[in-house]
Amino acid sequence: MKVLVTGSAGLPGNEIVRRLEERGVQCLGVDAPELDLADAESVFALVQNYAPDVIVHCAGYTDADKAESLPEQCAAMNGLGTLTMARAAVKAGAKMLYLSSPQVFPGTGNQPFAVSDAYGPKNVFGMSKVQGEDAVRSLLTRYYIVRADWIYGTGKRDFLRPLLKAAHEKKSLLVSSDQVGSPTYAKDLARLICDLIATDRYGIWHARNEGYYSRAEFASLIMKKTGNACRIIPTATADLPGSLRRPLNLRMTGELPQGFGPMPTVEDALDRCLTDMNL
Repeated sequence: MKVLVTGSAGLPGNEIVRRLEERGVQCLGVDAPELDLADAESVFALVQNYAPDVIVHCAGYTDADKAESLPEQCAAMNGLGTLTMARAAVKAGAKMLYLSSPQVFPGTGNQPFAVSDAYGPKNVFGMSKVQGEDAVRSLLTRYYIVRADWIYGTGKRDFLRPLLKAAHEKKSLLVSSDQVGSPTYAKDLARLICDLIATDRYGIWHARNEGYYSRAEFASLIMKKTGNACRIIPTATADLPGSLRRPLNLRMTGELPQGFGPMPTVEDALDRCLTDMNL
């Protein structure tokens, strides 16, 4: 199996490349500037030259708040960029995995969204992920769409290190009490994805560590696990700066192929992540 991983500088992509290399799977990780999703010709050339059996597409626009003021950029990367990658996969005869998000759903209520639930995004980022999913589903028969969110790990680009840094500098932090989801360890997500692409279990899947937490609850758990005295103050999202049209309910059912689940609990995953960080 020969795998092309896009977005390899990001947390999920980096972990997927690392996991594939550990397994002895031939893979190539690409990211900007060598990967320009707006340049269809270069994308086709990249895929044709590498000739992968599988494309794991993690690259895209990820800043949901900033997307509200830059909708064209977000749509160009997550919508049109994914369409280009899907077309390249078809031309190369490769199957494709697309990393999506529960923000394709309305984000209302308090019940977990199922794979079969209807789209209903409430923000630009969610709509762009719908466009990406539609592109993959419309062009490919051999595809995996994996929805995941609140992905964290030992890297520098997720929310964990900035949170710990802020907690060391301040006595208290305001954290959302009404955004609820399943924080998911990037290593667990990467393991699942690497297992999945070796099979023909095509379709849409929900990948998450087991358990639902508000952002404030998860931040408090992190403070407890690290022995940090910083006080987490639960705060409504509407009262926090910069939280533009954030969906509040990011709960998903944990729907995976038979024999693939459930994934480890949120607390177990956090313990392993902190151990990996020597904390």
